[in-house]
Amino acid sequence: MGEILSCCPIEFVNVGEYTLEIPNFGTLHEAFEYCEPNPSGLINDKVLFAKVAKKLANKQGDKEVLWNLLDQDGNGAVSFPEFVEWAEACDVTLPTGVGGGDAGVAFPPTWAGPRNDKTWNRRVEVNDKKVLKELQELLDVTYKNKYTRDRDKTGRKEVPKAFKLVRALRSENYHDWRGYYLKRHLIERQVKANTDFRKFRPLTADAKDLCGTRHRVRGYVNEWLLFHGTSAEAAESICKGDFTMRLAGSATGTMYGAGTYLAESVTKADEYAKEEDGTCAMLVCRVLGGLVLYNDDGSPDANMLQEQALSKGYHAILGDREKVRGTFKEYVVFDADQIYVEYVLFYKRKY
Repeated sequence: MGEILSCCPIEFVNVGEYTLEIPNFGTLHEAFEYCEPNPSGLINDKVLFAKVAKKLANKQGDKEVLWNLLDQDGNGAVSFPEFVEWAEACDVTLPTGVGGGDAGVAFPPTWAGPRNDKTWNRRVEVNDKKVLKELQELLDVTYKNKYTRDRDKTGRKEVPKAFKLVRALRSENYHDWRGYYLKRHLIERQVKANTDFRKFRPLTADAKDLCGTRHRVRGYVNEWLLFHGTSAEAAESICKGDFTMRLAGSATGTMYGAGTYLAESVTKADEYAKEEDGTCAMLVCRVLGGLVLYNDDGSPDANMLQEQALSKGYHAILGDREKVRGTFKEYVVFDADQIYVEYVLFYKRKY
């Protein structure tokens, strides 16, 4: 999800699809369901959305122009939180129809900012020694002395012996949290209705004080804390905006599809962290795994896996390279609303 674009009047173009009668919607979720989301909860039918746009907001015009006002990150697929954001920008007053979406957002236990400011977006220095100790514990319990070729990107082949936390920022972004919160309600519905649901426990869950007591991570819906290695500049950009997904194109060049990759081990995430003046940056993210497509193939077919995940209702892929190569598990999600940044960590590699 990116910056909200103005839904200004669009010049009418008669393409014929808009003349069909469609029902009156009582909630935004009913309208979203009319757009026929795939089993993973994403819509991509531009014609159906054009009908809904006319019905809800009297927005008429070329379906590509209408779609671009909705799909602001340009990834070709739109989630329900993105749909809600579009509707609100167009002054559509229907309730969301999703539990918790209208009665007020329930914030994370650590939230310290205002709860009625939709523009709130801050990074706050962590000074609490107990929290810093818990974050260092997270680095310690997820450390693995394992080398992969991606380690070479850091400029050294040697795996660090430890990672020492220097400072931490807690991220608060109302816009991103609300999207994540709505998505969690929808995924909880799907999980409860699926008899094949399987829970996965990541390595980060061993940091019990942080995952359990402090953040109350919901394992029953495969909610996890995971790492994402990056640069300090990119970390702030992600916190201000969102992860960018590119699902419309090919997944070639990625192992499990064109989603966002996260790690349960600090060592794996560190392979993608950029060192600046001796300090590296990494995100700790709350992630919704939901229904997980587990894969332990030695040579996975990325395009096939991505298509299977999106067409059969999976919310994430878990690639078990630990099992097949003795290295690390990789977690992949295809909807930015399934990721919420909790912390930006700055740390040093100890060799």
